[in-house]
Amino acid sequence: MAGFEHLIQSYDVGDLLDEIASADPAAYLRRCFAEGLSAPVLSWPRVQQLAVCAMVLDAVVNDRDYEFFERELIADWRLHYARTCVKFKETALQALRRVLEQDRPAEPEAAAELETLAARLAGA
Repeated sequence: MAGFEHLIQSYDVGDLLDEIASADPAAYLRRCFAEGLSAPVLSWPRVQQLAVCAMVLDAVVNDRDYEFFERELIADWRLHYARTCVKFKETALQALRRVLEQDRPAEPEAAAELETLAARLAGA
């Protein structure tokens, strides 16, 4: 899936995927969303991390492909973690909505991409 270039510009997606893979992927994503929801303020890199985690969750639970993700890795996570990940999809949506309300990206294109990501994750 193309897009999100403004949202992930200058963010190392590969490093984050490696970090997620080296942990328990479902637990890592759950923690990312919980922290994103509870933090008083999110820096731009944390917003980007949250967005990439939301894309991973969307790829796993909604069976979407993102061009910058390793297909084999996501396929493996779909097989092993989809049932667990679907349980915290609402937390992820709340975290994205919180960013849009409180830490909205200054760049309009990045904000629009974040809105699109939230809509995709919600299934809209």
